[in-house]
Amino acid sequence: MLNASDWSNVGAAGWMIPVVAIIGGATFLILATYWKYRHRTAEVASPELRRTLDANTEASRAVLAKLDALDQRLATVEKTLTDIP
Repeated sequence: MLNASDWSNVGAAGWMIPVVAIIGGATFLILATYWKYRHRTAEVASPELRRTLDANTEASRAVLAKLDALDQRLATVEKTLTDIP
């Protein structure tokens, strides 16, 4: 463990490096969060993206409706096959 006398021999670089590293790390995290927020806001605010998402949602709903109809038909066929003696 370091004593008080050991810290007095470290010099200015010994104190500056950790302080600069902490400040730099905090600045990096703040800026990374800021740019991530800006990027996400730009994506949601884009009218082209909104139209594409709406079209994709409608296409997914149509596919889901077709799959539900197919599932009902398959259930009917399965029931018919199990009822045959």
